[in-house]
Amino acid sequence: MHQTGTPLTILKTHIEGIEDGFIELGEKELSVWKNQVENLEAIIMNIGGMIDANKEENKLDVEEFEVSELINQIIAGLKPQFEKKNISLNLLSKKKIYMKSDQYKLSQIFYNLLTNSFKYTLKDGFVNINYKEENKRLILSIEDSGLGICDFDKEKIFDAYYRSSNAHNIKGEGIGLFVVKENLNLLNGTITVNSELNKGSNFIINIPLIIW
Repeated sequence: MHQTGTPLTILKTHIEGIEDGFIELGEKELSVWKNQVENLEAIIMNIGGMIDANKEENKLDVEEFEVSELINQIIAGLKPQFEKKNISLNLLSKKKIYMKSDQYKLSQIFYNLLTNSFKYTLKDGFVNINYKEENKRLILSIEDSGLGICDFDKEKIFDAYYRSSNAHNIKGEGIGLFVVKENLNLLNGTITVNSELNKGSNFIINIPLIIW
């Protein structure tokens, strides 16, 4: 049930923000709530497929969508978490790029990479999102000023339940990056990471704009 964690965390953070008075319950906020409820509905509908990895979980629901709109929805949901920790969350690209892919699985990829950067970035840091279209593929990077990853861990961070050697005091199940890699495999995409200890990390995904 790890996949439900992010939408529930976002909803909890927004409720706390309303209680604390720094989020106003208006149309924009209700739209964030609606998006998270829809994410939870999609997760619940796919739970049966998690029992058998060769069934529903590996089927793609291909539809056309616009990349920046999807990213901005995710940012709107996560922003209060980042603001509480005083981490600057910045989308550096504005170009409209249309994809024909599985929007739900791509959302999981974005969510998990951003929440991973959030967990490993200290207070007053930054997370920058950048993307471009190149050779009919989407190239997207998520760069943070976090703790960084040593060379030994880089080879294993996408393994299920693996925790980096500098993650002992950070909550998590070690499954988020595994889901990222699995989803990218299904979408014919790849991921690379450039990182140094105490100098942050840069995760770069490369994925086709159209899946047939």
